[in-house]
Amino acid sequence: MNTHTEGDTIVLQVFNDTLSATLAQSKLQEAGIESFLQDENVVGLNPLGGVELKIFSKDLELAKKTLSV
Repeated sequence: MNTHTEGDTIVLQVFNDTLSATLAQSKLQEAGIESFLQDENVVGLNPLGGVELKIFSKDLELAKKTLSV
């Protein structure tokens, strides 16, 4: 059951490694933006897939500014 009511989630960026994704997620958290990592545990098995950093669509503009995307 999804308990979030913030709207749809979107992929902000895809990273080749978990460390880079976690650092970006920390920057978003410092800016008050909730984010989620997807596939961070399988990147070792399938490095081509990458780690997806997801956010709520309502936070897109602020997240882009925060990470200079």
